[in-house]
Amino acid sequence: MPTLRIMSIYKERKRTFAAELAQTSAEREQFKTTLAVRFGKEASEPRKLPEEDSIAAKKLQTLDRKVMAVRKKIRTPDCWFRESPGPISVLDLVGLSWRMVNEKCSADGRLPISGVLWLLNVLRTTDQVMPTEEHAREWVARGLGPWHLSEKWRQLLRRRRLRLALLLHTAVMLEEDVRWRFRL
Repeated sequence: MPTLRIMSIYKERKRTFAAELAQTSAEREQFKTTLAVRFGKEASEPRKLPEEDSIAAKKLQTLDRKVMAVRKKIRTPDCWFRESPGPISVLDLVGLSWRMVNEKCSADGRLPISGVLWLLNVLRTTDQVMPTEEHAREWVARGLGPWHLSEKWRQLLRRRRLRLALLLHTAVMLEEDVRWRFRL
C-alpha cells in the first residue's frame, strides 16, 4: 500500500515533535523492559500478558496510544497519507489503482507535480464509478462491490478521499513533489 508525504511539512513537524515522540517512546520501551523482566520476553504485547495482570496490559495500551497520538501530530492530513490494506482502495472507486499512480513516479520515489495534478484532477472530477472488469471480478471473488459496502466502509473511503485530495492540493500550492513509497 502507498504512503505519500510532503517532505517540507513532514520534516518540520517531525522536528517540532521530536522531543515529545522520543519521551513517549522511551517511556513505552522502559515499561516493556520491565514487563519482559517480570513476565518474559514475549510479554511486550498486551494480548500476551497473563490475564491476572490486566493492569499492566492496560498501561501498555495507554503508552502505545500516547506514542500514536504524537505520531498523529506529525502525520497530519496536509502532509501525510497512507492507505491501509482493505477490501477496496480509495482509488478503486474512481477507476484507478495505486499501480497506475506508481507508474507516474520517478525512480527516486517521487510523484512529480504533473502526477499530483493528474491525480488531484481525477479525484475532483470523478464520482464513484463502477469497477473495471478486472476490479469487478476481484470484488465478486471477495464478495464485495460498492453496492455491498457497509456504511462504515463508505464513510472511511470518503474520509480517505478527502485526506488524499487535501495532501495533493497542498503539494500543488507549495509546488512540491510528493515523496512516494509503495509496497505490495
